[in-house]
Amino acid sequence: MKKIVGVFFLMLLLSACEQPATESVADKPEPVAPAAADVAVAAEPVQKPAPLQVYLLYKVEEPGVEPYESRIIITDEYIRLDENKDGNDFVLVDRKKETVYSVSSDNDAILVVKRKPVTVTSPIELHPDTVRTLEKNAPQIDGRELAHYIFKINGEACQDAMIAEGLMKGATEAIAEYRNILAGQHASTFSSTPADLRNACDMAMHIFQPDRYLQFGLPVHERDHTGYQRSLIDFDDAYEVNPALFTLPAEFGQFSIDEMQVAPADPATTS
Repeated sequence: MKKIVGVFFLMLLLSACEQPATESVADKPEPVAPAAADVAVAAEPVQKPAPLQVYLLYKVEEPGVEPYESRIIITDEYIRLDENKDGNDFVLVDRKKETVYSVSSDNDAILVVKRKPVTVTSPIELHPDTVRTLEKNAPQIDGRELAHYIFKINGEACQDAMIAEGLMKGATEAIAEYRNILAGQHASTFSSTPADLRNACDMAMHIFQPDRYLQFGLPVHERDHTGYQRSLIDFDDAYEVNPALFTLPAEFGQFSIDEMQVAPADPATTS
């Protein structure tokens, strides 16, 4: 079933973010399990999970850029990210190959990023802290509680999110895979980043803890320390996927950042 998060709902979320904590998980009584004698135990056949067919649409705002839409389509095999258009400007994630393809129609080119381990270490200690409060006045989504999370590193608030806890676990795991692939690429170029540009929040978010905020559920509204923010405006967990959206343009050339970083040969050694 398709669900739409309307403007009124987003206004409720944004106002809820400013309210003080009114409830904590510890305040909830644990459910009491019925006695074994009162339950009829029957062996149930193991069912295969339904295919992942998820559509997410976010409104994105960031400093110096006109607001735009960001569409994410997720299946068991692929993720496609674009600006809600079906053209040849998109990011495709092949989940089985653990590879990201960034497609640009301006250059008729595809940047290829393959997953690699993060082998660098942070030049400073990173101490994470998470503050969670339940938002009493915010509506539920599919019966899921909305919680307000603040993710801190070394005392600095790096990310702030309203999260529908436990919602769309398959989708959030897929997006986490994508962020971890990018983390390996960021790590490979980390040594070339000037020391004065190495921010604790950026290092945590993009290299060392890239999927931290996705471990709790689906972000409905999120913002970070740079001023970037996005709000969920539509989603569908039974989306009719067009397979053509996961096809790379055959006529576009492919290249990787590693290839671009290879130093040119010294003419004196090749003559």
